[in-house]
Amino acid sequence: MEEKLKTYLRPGEQVRWRGQPAPFPLLEGKIKTQILVKWIVTVVLGAVLLGVYLASNEVPSMGFVGLVALVMAVILISPVVERRNLMGMRYWVTDQRVILLTRDQTFYYMELAKIDGYQVLDGAAAEKCLVLGSCLFEEAARRLRWRACHPKTDIQGHDHPDQAMGMILYGLRDVEAVEKLLRQRHIETVA
Repeated sequence: MEEKLKTYLRPGEQVRWRGQPAPFPLLEGKIKTQILVKWIVTVVLGAVLLGVYLASNEVPSMGFVGLVALVMAVILISPVVERRNLMGMRYWVTDQRVILLTRDQTFYYMELAKIDGYQVLDGAAAEKCLVLGSCLFEEAARRLRWRACHPKTDIQGHDHPDQAMGMILYGLRDVEAVEKLLRQRHIETVA
């Protein structure tokens, strides 16, 4: 992993901090309620939809039944996939950028000079999470894990598709070290 990072760093760019999400359970903090509600609603709506469909059709289409079951399965398994993807994330702060490497080996970065603010989320997950970029402040609490897996990029910005407008560093045990580096660059925190 460090070898891959070396090829991604710019000439003279120095790593100041490295980290990754601390191990966490599937059902943690405030996210536990979101996941349980998602699972219950999915099962109830799927059961109602299938019940109504099967009751109103003498010869039900197994294709439709299979499609509904598949959609339900994807929704039910999504928190497990998100957790797996988060556990594969790696983070670095250099003297120029914050760099994120996803589980599938895709790099994203934010220029330190372009980060317009950050938030520390405490209590949403087992460890603190760091939200970089004001464009994520409102949605971070609602879609924390999903957004941590998917940095916000400008889909029309073709020059640098790996440059993020906002990203979340999930489950950091030493968030204070990253905050110190951000403060040295005069990036403001938002409570």
